Amino acid sequence: MERVDASELAHRLAKNAEAVCRHYLSAGRREGAYWLVGDARNTPGRSMFVRLKETAKGPAGKWTDYVAPRVMLRPRAGRRCCEGSAASPQHNLSPSGRVA
Repeated sequence: MERVDASELAHRLAKNAEAVCRHYLSAGRREGAYWLVGDARNTPGRSMFVRLKETAKGPAGKWTDYVAPRVMLRPRAGRRCCEGSAASPQHNLSPSGRVA
């Protein structure tokens, strides 16, 4: 079996973003240039979206999940409950390691 580094794997997956989404996120559906699904656990919904083609806004395969506020407002060690938390989108990392 061929060994592939993480950057090459990310490139291959992005090239086939729609096929990957259809297989692993089958509860979702294509809407324009995006795949919409509830979350990464493949629940039905519209909270998470995956860009299917590279655009001026970013690379193919980049995903964003707008999580429910109650999920984001969990107490953190050493901080008062909800301090510094907000219901903001969670983004994946690009192959370069920076937030995409």
